[in-house]
Amino acid sequence: MQPRPPLQKTILDNVFWFLIALGLSIFVWVTATTQSDPIETWRMVERVPIRFTPDSGLLITNQNELTTSAQVQLRSPRSVRQLMSGEDVQVWADLAGLGPGEYTIPLYARVAPERRATVINISPSQVTVTLELEASQLKTLESQVTAEPAPIVRVDGIRLDTLQVLITGPASRVEQVVKAVVPLDLSNARSTFETDVRPIPVNLEGQTVTGVNLNPSVIRVTVEISARSDVRELRVLPDLIGQLPDGYVLSPNFDYEPTSIIVSGPSEVLAALPDTLLTTPIDLSGRRQDFVVEVTAQLPDPRLLILSGRTIRVSVGVTAPTTTRQYDRIPIEIIGLRDGLTVQLLPQEVTVLITGSQPLLASLTSSGIRVVVDLGALTAPGTYRVEPLASIDANGGLSISVLPDEIDVQISTMAESTPKIERMGR
Repeated sequence: MQPRPPLQKTILDNVFWFLIALGLSIFVWVTATTQSDPIETWRMVERVPIRFTPDSGLLITNQNELTTSAQVQLRSPRSVRQLMSGEDVQVWADLAGLGPGEYTIPLYARVAPERRATVINISPSQVTVTLELEASQLKTLESQVTAEPAPIVRVDGIRLDTLQVLITGPASRVEQVVKAVVPLDLSNARSTFETDVRPIPVNLEGQTVTGVNLNPSVIRVTVEISARSDVRELRVLPDLIGQLPDGYVLSPNFDYEPTSIIVSGPSEVLAALPDTLLTTPIDLSGRRQDFVVEVTAQLPDPRLLILSGRTIRVSVGVTAPTTTRQYDRIPIEIIGLRDGLTVQLLPQEVTVLITGSQPLLASLTSSGIRVVVDLGALTAPGTYRVEPLASIDANGGLSISVLPDEIDVQISTMAESTPKIERMGR
């Protein structure tokens, strides 16, 4: 009878075989998982924003030149890749503890733990950052009229709801600012008004300083405007005289500039003026086409003076209404017929429609219309359809059409034909 092995040895043997079985199970599981969901190395299509967080009191001054996003390469199971988005990855530059200056900083990245992915590469791998101390200064605020109002009004005062603004930004740029201006375009102002305007920081030369913030960023402005009693704005109207030639009319191409003028003079004279003044006369007699003329407004009192719009440029459009006229029984001429051939036309006369201005058509008669068929390309006997061509003894600008637009042409030889039916002209 053999002695029973010690209990400790039995336990160790069982643990040994258990570990072997567990390892085999893990191996089988990993192998099966890898085959069904393989590990892949891939690059994200979506670029990831880079986070920059400088210490308090510092600002990044090269934002316009700084790369703000990075491309990230990952390794993960295929199933994870299908679920990944840019929100699952963070990329940052560690600026903690850095003072003013220029630094080249490596980029770091991490993936949300639940995605089971590893960062392989970041492109770019580093960025250059310029840090500068943040500064704040109070600067005076001034109004700046960029366009004056019309002479018929005057500016009685401009009020801003605050006289100072706080300029904040990099110290080097804040130091450039000497004041902030509120630009005002008063060219269309006719009465007192209020408006909100964004102030602009400027340097000693009056140039805009960029890269700084203003508080408040919007200023409430009140502009007090009143009318002048010695100046008045009046409409003007071109004074057209004479008659256009028969058949001609004014076209919609009629315009003039300026349409109003500003007149100064004694207040009692200005008050008695009508709202509209006529220009010096513009004679339409003999005008057959568009023309441009410069005239002046007619002032009814020698004490009046034109301050603006002394010369008025008038563009007058002249046209003749178009009409269509029909000319019947226009004979057809034959050109290009080869020797030894005869021709018969059907029909031998056509109708011609001409569209154009009335004056041109009024002087056009049927004797000035010519219709021909060119048979130079027809060399063999047969029946053909040919387009008649019309022309007129007149200036251009007319549209011509022929009815019918095609005629039948029968060509035969001399031996085959009956006595030749041919029209060689009128």
